[in-house]
Amino acid sequence: MNLELTNQIKMVGACITVANDKNYQPVWKGQPPLDFETDLTALGTDYEAVLQKDALADGATGGAGDAKSQAEAALENAAYIMARALANHFKKTGNLDSLGKVDFTKTDIVKLRNQDLLDQTTAIRDLAAAAQAEPGAAGRGVTAANVATLTTAISNFKGLMSSPRGQIVNRSTLKKEVETDVAALVSTVTDMDDLVLQFDGTDAGKRFIAAWKQARMIVNTGGGHSSPPTPAPAPATTPKP
Repeated sequence: MNLELTNQIKMVGACITVANDKNYQPVWKGQPPLDFETDLTALGTDYEAVLQKDALADGATGGAGDAKSQAEAALENAAYIMARALANHFKKTGNLDSLGKVDFTKTDIVKLRNQDLLDQTTAIRDLAAAAQAEPGAAGRGVTAANVATLTTAISNFKGLMSSPRGQIVNRSTLKKEVETDVAALVSTVTDMDDLVLQFDGTDAGKRFIAAWKQARMIVNTGGGHSSPPTPAPAPATTPKP
């Protein structure tokens, strides 16, 4: 990923991190404009998808087999993490029936191939989606974000598995897709700029707006890393006579 794209994706990640800060969530959760929360959820899912695709591109060296291998490894890892989170949750809630459906080792998952892997990981994802609202689930890792990560991994693997034989999905192709996807992320954040301004009715809202604007700044350092922008100096005050 070139410097410009790196800075843009870091900016998007910074905005998501700011919005999900526990101090700012009460500002926008269930609060008008409601489209902000909807857009933020979609942004988080798309952001994770771009990160995964870029990782696939970095690992791809030529044809579809390389990309598929990377996607398979990503899916196995995401499914294993979710399966163990669910196992912990179902054990603590006494749901032995569901526990038996997710109590897999990493080896169990790695042994699966193609459609069997898709079927099993999809079943794990569906159980997680149903359980995420249960008391205590989030504290055990059964969260909407982790469900979204697994969903993205399933989608990536499924797409590569169904690619026509001989179709080349190489580094160059994936990198071009990443460029398009990052542009879409930046466009979404730009649209959210218009909504975030409406949270200025409280002190917490004003702080959230300021933090969001800070995260939106993209700084080209020339070294492939973005640095936090220097805060603007506080306005000078004139002593009272």
